[in-house]
Parts: sequence; structure tokens; C-alpha cells
Amino acid sequence: MEVKGTAFLARRTLLVHELGEEKFTRFLERFAEKEPVFREPILATSLLPIKPFLALNDAIVAELYGGDIESYIRVGAASAEWSLTQGPYKHLRETKSLESFAGMGRVLYANFFTKGRAETVKHGNRVELRILDVAREVHHPYFEYAICGYFKRGLEIVGGVRVEMRRIRGFTKGDADVLYEFLLS
Repeated sequence: MEVKGTAFLARRTLLVHELGEEKFTRFLERFAEKEPVFREPILATSLLPIKPFLALNDAIVAELYGGDIESYIRVGAASAEWSLTQGPYKHLRETKSLESFAGMGRVLYANFFTKGRAETVKHGNRVELRILDVAREVHHPYFEYAICGYFKRGLEIVGGVRVEMRRIRGFTKGDADVLYEFLLS
């Protein structure tokens, strides 16, 4: 399984904003000593092996967020901010079509990851997000929290609504898939 460079670029943008360019560069250089894939420039079209990408995110959570795995929700929300305001999906924000965004779970997931899938369905003021077919060895909090945080923030940005997020099933609970509900108000 691989992750596309856009996921890394969103993370980079968040961390440069929070830490500054110099501190982020030092952090990434230290991390790249262990994971050589991060020694080369990463473009939006780059494909990164999932395990080093997850290890990078674990290092970010450990060093910068005090080990709080729920910080992945914040990271996912920041990724939505970047991709819907500066990045490749800003046209979705401009449409202000909540229905369009709510139905794009599969497409958005496929634009970041090469395996697994996401399914989204809107039922009135409720949207369901399922993450399926992710190999057990990469059932990682990132896939649950960051993706759901991204989707929640995306619904808020595109729809201009408040969103309450509820976990039904998740990798962090030992489940084989992820199912979250988003209640729109």
C-alpha cells in the first residue's frame, strides 16, 4: 500500500505553519536518518510506502503532540483545510455542494491511498463514512482519526454547517473496518 504525496504535503503545510520552516526541516532531516524515503523531495504525485509514512506520523504525534493519538483528528482537519483552500480540491469548496462532497468519500480516499476504500452515504442530515479493505497490518489510528477528521472538516468547509462526529466502529477499537456518522446542523 502506498500514500500519495498530497498527504505528506498537507502534513508539511500544517507543521510549517505551527513550527516554522526551519524547525520542520530539522525534524524531517532527523526522521529521514531512519526512513530514507524522506531524503528526496516529495511531490504531490510521489508515492510513499505506507509504513514509513505512518512512522512519520507516529513521530509527529509523539514529538509534537505529546503522544495523543487523537491529535490525528486535528491533523486530518488541517489536511482538509489545506486541500480545500490551497490544494487540489479547492474547487469543491467553491461549489458549496454538501451533497457532492458527502458523496465523494471513495474518490477522495483513492486520491490519497493506493489500497483500501472509503464509502460515503448521505441520509438527510446524517452522513456515514466507512473505511474498508485496509490490510490488517496497517490498521492504524491514522486511517481512522485523520481520515474522519478530514471528512468532518471538509463537510464543515464545503457545506458551511456544524458537524458532530460519532464513531460506530473503528480500528482503534479492534474492529475490521471503520464506520463513523456525521450529524449536520
